[in-house]
Amino acid sequence: MKKLGIYIHIPFCKSKCNYCDFYSISWNKEAEKRYIEAVINEIRIYNESLETNYVVDTIYFGGGTPTIISPLSLSKILDEIKRVFKVEKNSEISIEANPNTLLSNNLSFYRNIGINRLSIGVQSLNDDLLYKIGRIHNSKEALDSIDRAIINGFSNINVDVMFNIPGQTVKNIENTLSEIIKHNINHISFYSLKLEKGTPLFVMEKKNKLIMPEEDVEREMYYCGRNVMENNNLFQYEISNFAKKNYECKHNLKYWNQEEYIGLGPSAHSFLNMNRYSNSADLNNYCLNLVKKTFERNIHEILNYEDMKFEYIMLQLRLNKGLSICDFNKKFLIDFNTAYSSQIEYLIKNNLLEYKGDNIRLTKKGMDISNYVFTQFM
Repeated sequence: MKKLGIYIHIPFCKSKCNYCDFYSISWNKEAEKRYIEAVINEIRIYNESLETNYVVDTIYFGGGTPTIISPLSLSKILDEIKRVFKVEKNSEISIEANPNTLLSNNLSFYRNIGINRLSIGVQSLNDDLLYKIGRIHNSKEALDSIDRAIINGFSNINVDVMFNIPGQTVKNIENTLSEIIKHNINHISFYSLKLEKGTPLFVMEKKNKLIMPEEDVEREMYYCGRNVMENNNLFQYEISNFAKKNYECKHNLKYWNQEEYIGLGPSAHSFLNMNRYSNSADLNNYCLNLVKKTFERNIHEILNYEDMKFEYIMLQLRLNKGLSICDFNKKFLIDFNTAYSSQIEYLIKNNLLEYKGDNIRLTKKGMDISNYVFTQFM
């Protein structure tokens, strides 16, 4: 049977962070009720339209702040997924959380309904930087939330850490990661702040009210973070992700391995039958689908053979292990080394790609300018 991932977008937050461009709105009880009804209806629509030869092996609650809604609402969604789909017994079931929404009673409930992986948005352990980017927790609350999660039986925990924040230093990065690692964390997502159009930080930068770190400082933060993690057995398996052995995020690996997944909820994206599509990024429009008994999708791409090849190369090269030439040849029925001989020769000559056994992968230098490497295969 084909494997399928399910992503559920929970669009509610206490307040929106200054850098966030994901779809989210303020929570209220009535909006949550309408949302749950609509999501359950969307699951049932898939029951009528999806082939039966799928088995779900990863489920991911993202947002927004999924832990802001009632644990019972999360349970209703999971129950409906398990009623409609074949779900593997040992599926990875993840939930994103802000530190101050992780209450002990809820953590126990999450485990009881099958959630077995947490992703906690810490971002930094410097309170001034947290305030600057609009986070509503402080460093103590962040560390306390990690401790509560461990006490309540969670061992598969990811922590998000951000670098390239205005005013941040390399020492800030070293201190934050070192303190988090002391709490026996098995996975860290380590990513650079990008100013997205329309966000408060983007507007402030355009008005010269903040100055982003210089590019060489941003790279120094990245190298420092990578070294701290790898010296503590958190090894890079993707450009922005580090984990101890066997703690890689199975759901996110689906994206990089070009595997199929469906997205539930407003603004959620899907990749199914070589189609990329998304739901309306508006809760009211999304909930209207409940009345119409159908779901209108925004089709972004219907991928052809060439699209699939390029995307597969780009996604696989994001992984530290790189692209398996044997797997590529089987998937696309051509020889990778022959089809891309000039690109490979050029990129290896310039120390951007390297062979490791059957795989070809980015060098450390290649990771720094990965987008440039990807475009060579277009």
